[in-house]
Amino acid sequence: MGILPSSQFPLLVVLNPHSGIKQSLNHFNTTIQPALAKAKRSYTLIESTTQGHAQDYFLNNIQPILTDLVQSLSTTTQNSIIPPTTATLQVMVVGGDGTVHEIVNGVLRGVENTPFVSDQFRPRIEFAVIPTGTGNAIATSLGVTGVQDALDRFLAGKTVPLRVMTVSTRSYTTSSSNNNWVPRVYTVVVNSFGLHCATVYDSDEFRHLGNERFRMAAMKNVESLKQYAGRISVYGEVQTYDRTTAQLVTSSSLDATKPTRILPGPFTYLLITKQALLEPGFKPTPLASPSDEWMDLLAVQGVGQEAIMTMFGGTATGEHVQQETVEYLKVKALELETPERGRLCIDGEFMEIEAEAAGAVRIEVEEKQDVQLFHVYA
Repeated sequence: MGILPSSQFPLLVVLNPHSGIKQSLNHFNTTIQPALAKAKRSYTLIESTTQGHAQDYFLNNIQPILTDLVQSLSTTTQNSIIPPTTATLQVMVVGGDGTVHEIVNGVLRGVENTPFVSDQFRPRIEFAVIPTGTGNAIATSLGVTGVQDALDRFLAGKTVPLRVMTVSTRSYTTSSSNNNWVPRVYTVVVNSFGLHCATVYDSDEFRHLGNERFRMAAMKNVESLKQYAGRISVYGEVQTYDRTTAQLVTSSSLDATKPTRILPGPFTYLLITKQALLEPGFKPTPLASPSDEWMDLLAVQGVGQEAIMTMFGGTATGEHVQQETVEYLKVKALELETPERGRLCIDGEFMEIEAEAAGAVRIEVEEKQDVQLFHVYA
């Protein structure tokens, strides 16, 4: 019947006071709350108290929230109540990418296999991301320069799709050797293996330094640089960056069950992202878009300290994609298999992966409409 006018239902403000250098509450009190009051926007404040709190909140509350939303939109006739076919829920995130990650996973787990996502009704979730986190990849990739700029974009009302990637592992049946891919987690920023994953893992000890913590952790890992054994099999259509022409060249396999491209490893550095920048001044995947149907894959295989430092030197502008040691692809689905146990970084969280085929991980841009519910103010 229609999409809910933003003025008729409270904005949900999810505030993470521990995000970044812990300035979220100060920004809310001095800038955000006065701006919402001036715009006459009612809101409900949800303060995230611990890691995982935002995810649990939406997992447990998204159904009653959507119920209230639908009821506020339903049309009453003489004999019946006609519910809407869609409705918009606005969520302002005063925090970082990790908080967005938690909300996405809480919402999707909370509505899966329910009437809240179906051909009869499908909600639209709009994020206003106020960058008070550490990296702020989503906001930075959209060109958001700060808290006030993010607020201005929210009030202006323009959104773009925020496409979701799915990370799945195999589930083997007891009656057959066949297996199915089972979604483990949804991701909207970056999945990484190798040096980047190790950097994020070690950066927590430098959290008090803000963005500088990633540089400190990276240098720590470069000093004792490791190679990470693994193999990437890319399926479906692939776009490969051609350094000679600075253009993307498309290829695909005639047999959908066979890889279009294999990267044998070992990997020094491996990223699979939906964002061009992971923080201000760090542009590892310059052609990435939060809204397109691709994931951007950046791979550096088997290089030493000099080559990896040269790559880092080009990431401020994205010029590193011209280096011979850097492979840059746009893909839709891939599988990662490692010969021994390893670790995958997923939007700043970590997943241990088992060795060989049984522990393989599949990452893909989700095609299901019941998953692609999200938009972000741009």
